[in-house]
Amino acid sequence: MSNELLVVFYILLTLAFAYLWFYPKVVGERVKLMAWMDVVVTGIPVAISALLFWESDPTFRLLIFDLNWFFFTLLAMFAIELPIFLLYLRARGLNEKYWEEFRIAPKGSPDAAWASASVESVEKQLNDTRWDGLRTASGKRALLWGSNIMILFGTGYLWLAGDSGWAAYALIHILLIFVFGFLLRQSVRLVADAPEEALDEMLIQLRDRSYLVAYRWLSVLAFLAASALLAYSIFSDFQDGSDGFNYLLAFTWPKVQAVFWLIGAYVFMMPSMAMISLELKREKSAGKR
Repeated sequence: MSNELLVVFYILLTLAFAYLWFYPKVVGERVKLMAWMDVVVTGIPVAISALLFWESDPTFRLLIFDLNWFFFTLLAMFAIELPIFLLYLRARGLNEKYWEEFRIAPKGSPDAAWASASVESVEKQLNDTRWDGLRTASGKRALLWGSNIMILFGTGYLWLAGDSGWAAYALIHILLIFVFGFLLRQSVRLVADAPEEALDEMLIQLRDRSYLVAYRWLSVLAFLAASALLAYSIFSDFQDGSDGFNYLLAFTWPKVQAVFWLIGAYVFMMPSMAMISLELKREKSAGKR
Protein backbone atom coordinates (compact mmCIF):
# COMPACT_ATOMS: atom_id res chain seq x y z
CA MET A 1 0.00 0.00 0.00
CA SER A 2 1.41 3.41 -0.96
CA ASN A 3 1.87 6.03 1.73
CA GLU A 4 -0.89 8.18 0.19
CA LEU A 5 -3.44 5.36 0.38
CA LEU A 6 -2.36 4.54 3.93
CA VAL A 7 -3.03 8.13 5.03
CA VAL A 8 -6.42 8.15 3.26
CA PHE A 9 -7.27 4.84 4.97
CA TYR A 10 -6.77 6.09 8.55
CA ILE A 11 -8.44 9.40 7.70
CA LEU A 12 -11.54 7.49 6.56
CA LEU A 13 -11.34 5.29 9.66
CA THR A 14 -11.17 8.36 11.92
CA LEU A 15 -14.10 10.06 10.15
CA ALA A 16 -16.21 6.90 10.25
CA PHE A 17 -15.75 6.72 14.03
CA ALA A 18 -16.46 10.44 14.45
CA TYR A 19 -19.55 10.82 12.24
CA LEU A 20 -21.17 7.40 12.72
CA TRP A 21 -20.78 7.11 16.48
CA PHE A 22 -19.00 9.90 18.39
CA TYR A 23 -20.83 12.99 17.11
CA PRO A 24 -24.37 11.54 17.06
CA LYS A 25 -24.03 9.54 20.30
CA VAL A 26 -21.78 11.69 22.48
CA VAL A 27 -21.91 15.26 21.13
CA GLY A 28 -25.51 15.30 19.91
CA GLU A 29 -26.79 18.80 19.09
CA ARG A 30 -24.13 20.72 21.02
CA VAL A 31 -22.66 22.38 17.96
CA LYS A 32 -20.01 24.39 19.83
CA LEU A 33 -18.67 21.20 21.42
CA MET A 34 -18.72 19.60 17.99
CA ALA A 35 -16.50 22.38 16.62
CA TRP A 36 -13.98 21.94 19.42
CA MET A 37 -13.98 18.16 19.08
CA ASP A 38 -13.39 18.49 15.33
CA VAL A 39 -9.98 19.97 16.18
CA VAL A 40 -9.23 16.76 18.08
CA VAL A 41 -10.59 14.60 15.25
CA THR A 42 -8.40 16.44 12.74
CA GLY A 43 -5.41 16.03 15.02
CA ILE A 44 -5.72 12.22 15.13
CA PRO A 45 -4.62 11.55 11.51
CA VAL A 46 -1.95 14.27 11.79
CA ALA A 47 -0.59 12.60 14.93
CA ILE A 48 -0.58 9.18 13.24
CA SER A 49 1.26 10.63 10.24
CA ALA A 50 3.81 12.21 12.57
CA LEU A 51 4.48 8.85 14.25
CA LEU A 52 4.84 7.07 10.90
CA PHE A 53 6.67 9.62 8.78
CA TRP A 54 8.47 12.15 11.00
CA GLU A 55 11.85 10.47 10.72
CA SER A 56 11.70 9.18 7.14
CA ASP A 57 9.88 12.29 5.79
CA PRO A 58 8.81 10.78 2.44
CA THR A 59 7.32 12.82 -0.39
CA PHE A 60 3.56 12.60 -0.94
CA ARG A 61 1.85 13.23 -4.26
CA LEU A 62 -1.40 15.21 -4.24
CA LEU A 63 -2.61 15.60 -7.83
CA ILE A 64 0.30 17.52 -9.38
CA PHE A 65 1.92 18.69 -6.13
CA ASP A 66 4.64 17.10 -4.02
CA LEU A 67 4.02 17.64 -0.29
CA ASN A 68 5.44 16.47 3.00
CA TRP A 69 3.43 14.29 5.40
CA PHE A 70 1.98 17.21 7.40
CA PHE A 71 0.46 19.19 4.54
CA PHE A 72 -0.67 16.08 2.67
CA THR A 73 -2.51 14.76 5.74
CA LEU A 74 -4.05 18.16 6.51
CA LEU A 75 -5.23 18.83 2.94
CA ALA A 76 -6.47 15.27 2.44
CA MET A 77 -8.37 15.46 5.74
CA PHE A 78 -10.00 18.74 4.71
CA ALA A 79 -10.95 17.50 1.23
CA ILE A 80 -12.46 14.26 2.54
CA GLU A 81 -14.16 15.66 5.66
CA LEU A 82 -15.75 18.80 4.19
CA PRO A 83 -18.52 17.08 2.15
CA ILE A 84 -19.11 14.59 4.99
CA PHE A 85 -19.37 17.45 7.50
CA LEU A 86 -21.85 19.44 5.37
CA LEU A 87 -23.95 16.34 4.70
CA TYR A 88 -23.97 15.49 8.43
CA LEU A 89 -25.22 18.97 9.40
CA ARG A 90 -28.00 18.80 6.82
CA ALA A 91 -29.00 15.23 7.71
CA ARG A 92 -29.18 16.04 11.43
CA GLY A 93 -30.97 19.36 10.92
CA LEU A 94 -28.07 21.29 12.51
CA ASN A 95 -27.06 23.42 9.55
CA GLU A 96 -28.66 26.71 10.61
CA LYS A 97 -27.92 26.20 14.30
CA TYR A 98 -24.25 25.46 13.66
CA TRP A 99 -23.52 28.53 11.54
CA GLU A 100 -25.61 30.81 13.76
CA GLU A 101 -23.62 29.70 16.79
CA PHE A 102 -20.39 30.95 15.27
CA ARG A 103 -21.65 34.18 13.78
CA ILE A 104 -19.31 36.75 15.33
CA ALA A 105 -20.81 40.08 14.29
CA PRO A 106 -24.54 40.58 13.65
CA LYS A 107 -25.83 40.48 10.08
CA GLY A 108 -25.16 43.74 8.29
CA SER A 109 -22.40 44.74 10.69
CA PRO A 110 -19.55 46.73 9.09
CA ASP A 111 -17.14 44.51 11.06
CA ALA A 112 -18.61 41.17 10.03
CA ALA A 113 -15.68 40.36 7.73
CA TRP A 114 -12.90 40.65 10.33
CA ALA A 115 -14.18 40.67 13.92
CA SER A 116 -13.00 37.57 15.79
CA ALA A 117 -14.84 38.22 19.07
CA SER A 118 -18.59 38.15 19.48
CA VAL A 119 -20.69 40.89 21.05
CA GLU A 120 -21.57 38.61 23.96
CA SER A 121 -17.96 37.61 24.69
CA VAL A 122 -16.76 41.23 24.62
CA GLU A 123 -19.56 42.43 26.91
CA LYS A 124 -18.69 39.62 29.31
CA GLN A 125 -14.99 40.54 29.25
CA LEU A 126 -15.66 44.21 29.94
CA ASN A 127 -17.11 43.19 33.31
CA ASP A 128 -14.69 40.33 34.02
CA THR A 129 -12.10 40.86 36.77
CA ARG A 130 -10.41 37.45 36.68
CA TRP A 131 -7.57 38.66 34.43
CA ASP A 132 -7.00 42.04 36.09
CA GLY A 133 -3.41 41.06 36.88
CA LEU A 134 -2.70 41.23 33.15
CA ARG A 135 -4.26 44.70 32.94
CA THR A 136 -1.83 46.45 35.27
CA ALA A 137 1.03 48.45 33.76
CA SER A 138 3.59 45.83 34.81
CA GLY A 139 1.41 43.00 33.51
CA LYS A 140 1.00 44.70 30.13
CA ARG A 141 4.73 45.35 29.81
CA ALA A 142 5.51 41.74 30.70
CA LEU A 143 3.08 40.49 28.07
CA LEU A 144 4.37 42.89 25.42
CA TRP A 145 8.02 42.05 26.00
CA GLY A 146 7.42 38.35 26.62
CA SER A 147 5.39 37.79 23.48
CA ASN A 148 7.92 39.56 21.24
CA ILE A 149 10.88 37.75 22.79
CA MET A 150 9.06 34.42 22.41
CA ILE A 151 8.26 35.06 18.73
CA LEU A 152 11.75 36.26 17.79
CA PHE A 153 13.54 33.54 19.77
CA GLY A 154 11.38 30.79 18.27
CA THR A 155 11.85 32.19 14.76
CA GLY A 156 15.62 32.33 15.13
CA TYR A 157 15.81 28.89 16.71
CA LEU A 158 13.76 27.23 13.99
CA TRP A 159 15.67 29.06 11.25
CA LEU A 160 18.97 27.72 12.61
CA ALA A 161 17.65 24.27 13.57
CA GLY A 162 18.90 21.47 11.39
CA ASP A 163 17.30 18.17 10.48
CA SER A 164 17.20 16.75 14.00
CA GLY A 165 14.82 16.01 16.82
CA TRP A 166 15.37 19.53 18.18
CA ALA A 167 13.27 20.87 15.29
CA ALA A 168 10.27 19.48 17.20
CA TYR A 169 10.48 22.72 19.22
CA ALA A 170 8.12 24.01 16.51
CA LEU A 171 5.28 22.31 18.41
CA ILE A 172 6.18 24.15 21.62
CA HIS A 173 6.57 27.40 19.67
CA ILE A 174 3.08 27.06 18.17
CA LEU A 175 1.60 26.35 21.61
CA LEU A 176 3.33 29.42 23.09
CA ILE A 177 2.01 31.62 20.26
CA PHE A 178 -1.56 30.65 21.05
CA VAL A 179 -1.01 30.99 24.82
CA PHE A 180 0.46 34.49 24.50
CA GLY A 181 -2.20 35.41 21.93
CA PHE A 182 -4.90 34.36 24.39
CA LEU A 183 -3.33 36.33 27.25
CA LEU A 184 -2.91 39.44 25.10
CA ARG A 185 -6.58 39.34 24.11
CA GLN A 186 -7.61 38.94 27.77
CA SER A 187 -5.43 41.89 28.75
CA VAL A 188 -7.29 44.21 26.35
CA ARG A 189 -10.68 42.57 27.11
CA LEU A 190 -11.06 41.42 23.44
CA VAL A 191 -11.59 45.06 22.43
CA ALA A 192 -9.00 44.86 19.63
CA ASP A 193 -11.00 42.07 17.96
CA ALA A 194 -14.50 43.30 18.82
CA PRO A 195 -17.30 44.24 16.42
CA GLU A 196 -18.54 47.82 16.53
CA GLU A 197 -21.83 46.84 18.18
CA ALA A 198 -20.05 45.71 21.36
CA LEU A 199 -18.19 48.99 22.01
CA ASP A 200 -18.95 52.56 22.96
CA GLU A 201 -17.55 55.50 21.01
CA MET A 202 -14.38 55.81 23.09
CA LEU A 203 -13.51 52.11 22.76
CA ILE A 204 -14.22 52.19 19.01
CA GLN A 205 -11.72 55.03 18.65
CA LEU A 206 -9.15 53.10 20.71
CA ARG A 207 -9.73 49.94 18.67
CA ASP A 208 -9.40 51.78 15.36
CA ARG A 209 -6.27 53.58 16.53
CA SER A 210 -4.72 50.26 17.53
CA TYR A 211 -5.32 48.92 14.03
CA LEU A 212 -3.58 51.92 12.52
CA VAL A 213 -0.57 51.32 14.77
CA ALA A 214 -0.66 47.57 14.03
CA TYR A 215 -0.72 48.31 10.29
CA ARG A 216 2.36 50.50 10.65
CA TRP A 217 4.26 47.85 12.58
CA LEU A 218 3.31 45.14 10.10
CA SER A 219 4.39 47.45 7.27
CA VAL A 220 7.80 47.81 8.90
CA LEU A 221 8.03 44.02 9.29
CA ALA A 222 7.12 43.50 5.62
CA PHE A 223 9.63 46.16 4.52
CA LEU A 224 12.42 44.57 6.57
CA ALA A 225 11.66 41.15 5.05
CA ALA A 226 11.68 42.61 1.53
CA SER A 227 14.91 44.48 2.28
CA ALA A 228 16.54 41.28 3.55
CA LEU A 229 15.56 39.52 0.33
CA LEU A 230 16.98 42.38 -1.74
CA ALA A 231 20.21 42.40 0.29
CA TYR A 232 20.53 38.64 -0.22
CA SER A 233 20.17 39.03 -3.99
CA ILE A 234 22.77 41.83 -4.10
CA PHE A 235 25.17 39.79 -1.94
CA SER A 236 24.68 36.79 -4.23
CA ASP A 237 25.51 38.88 -7.29
CA PHE A 238 29.00 39.48 -5.95
CA GLN A 239 29.72 35.79 -5.43
CA ASP A 240 31.81 33.80 -7.90
CA GLY A 241 29.67 31.91 -10.35
CA SER A 242 26.63 34.18 -10.01
CA ASP A 243 24.90 35.12 -13.27
CA GLY A 244 23.23 38.16 -11.69
CA PHE A 245 19.77 36.85 -12.44
CA ASN A 246 19.03 33.46 -10.84
CA TYR A 247 19.06 32.97 -7.07
CA LEU A 248 18.90 29.76 -5.08
CA LEU A 249 16.93 29.82 -1.82
CA ALA A 250 17.01 26.55 0.08
CA PHE A 251 14.24 26.13 2.68
CA THR A 252 14.13 23.30 5.17
CA TRP A 253 10.94 22.34 6.99
CA PRO A 254 11.99 24.17 10.21
CA LYS A 255 12.75 27.32 8.14
CA VAL A 256 9.31 27.18 6.54
CA GLN A 257 7.81 26.88 10.03
CA ALA A 258 9.93 29.82 11.23
CA VAL A 259 8.69 32.13 8.46
CA PHE A 260 5.06 30.98 8.62
CA TRP A 261 4.70 31.35 12.38
CA LEU A 262 6.61 34.65 12.48
CA ILE A 263 4.05 36.17 10.11
CA GLY A 264 1.11 34.31 11.63
CA ALA A 265 2.01 35.25 15.20
CA TYR A 266 2.29 38.96 14.46
CA VAL A 267 -0.88 39.03 12.36
CA PHE A 268 -2.70 37.28 15.22
CA MET A 269 -1.21 39.33 18.07
CA MET A 270 -0.40 42.74 16.60
CA PRO A 271 -3.79 44.46 17.19
CA SER A 272 -3.71 43.53 20.89
CA MET A 273 -0.02 44.45 21.15
CA ALA A 274 -0.74 47.84 19.59
CA MET A 275 -3.62 48.47 21.97
CA ILE A 276 -1.46 47.60 24.98
CA SER A 277 1.25 49.94 23.70
CA LEU A 278 -1.27 52.78 23.32
CA GLU A 279 -2.67 52.16 26.80
CA LEU A 280 0.83 52.20 28.34
CA LYS A 281 1.64 55.51 26.61
CA ARG A 282 -1.65 56.99 27.79
CA GLU A 283 -1.04 55.83 31.38
CA LYS A 284 2.50 57.22 31.28
CA SER A 285 1.28 60.58 29.99
CA ALA A 286 -1.44 60.70 32.66
CA GLY A 287 1.14 59.95 35.36
CA LYS A 288 3.28 62.94 34.36
CA ARG A 289 0.44 65.40 34.82
